[in-house]
Amino acid sequence: MTVSNDLPAGWRFKCVPEIKSTNAEVLKLAAGGEEEGLVLRAEQQTKGRGRRGRSWASPKGNLYLSILINAPLVIAGQVSFAAALALYDAIELVISGDTSGLMYKWPNDLILDGAKVAGVLLEAVPDRDQVVVGFGVNVVPTEVENALYPVGSLTPGTVLVELDTLAFSICRALESWLKKWRDMGFAPLRKSWLDRAQGLHHPILVQLPNESLNGTFENLAEDGGLIIRQGGGAQRVIQAGDVFFSPRKET
Repeated sequence: MTVSNDLPAGWRFKCVPEIKSTNAEVLKLAAGGEEEGLVLRAEQQTKGRGRRGRSWASPKGNLYLSILINAPLVIAGQVSFAAALALYDAIELVISGDTSGLMYKWPNDLILDGAKVAGVLLEAVPDRDQVVVGFGVNVVPTEVENALYPVGSLTPGTVLVELDTLAFSICRALESWLKKWRDMGFAPLRKSWLDRAQGLHHPILVQLPNESLNGTFENLAEDGGLIIRQGGGAQRVIQAGDVFFSPRKET
């Protein structure tokens, strides 16, 4: 399959051999006045991070990518769903192999055959209606200490084109989903995400900072929150938390 290496119009791409964190660097550049479409990829991160300040293992061979996007901060969280949808489209395009097991895990992970292969980290730019969207994709098998979830990779079992091509594919897919979001609102993104959501209508455990909730993954709220149904039929909407669909791994 031929995959284009063209960026969306006006987007700027840079790749560096090593950096502490692509998100941290793009946040710094955004604070200095950079505009939407700045794209930074690193071959390796020395201080990669995930949600809630967790470290993200960042050896060579995987994709570490951050993109600066304009978004009103009051609804910027919806960009993470556009990012997840773009990740799915790009991975499906550039790999050969069975992708039937590729699914979305709330709020912003991609799962392949039950193991996490990619994640999205969204960070707001202070005092600006901008967010940095960070992508981490495990292209090759990667050891992760004290992982909350099973960790997988796109290989072995698939053949992946080179990392810049995957990065460009993500950029084009993200621009497409952002246009749909800006033109039509969150509803079409919500529907597409739900079509391949892991664990929908199945038992779920949500770990919050001060409590754990058991229930059923009922739906996705109009703003992207996770709706769980608890005992007695009561519903609760969760905006942030760690989600488990099987017994939690002890750490």
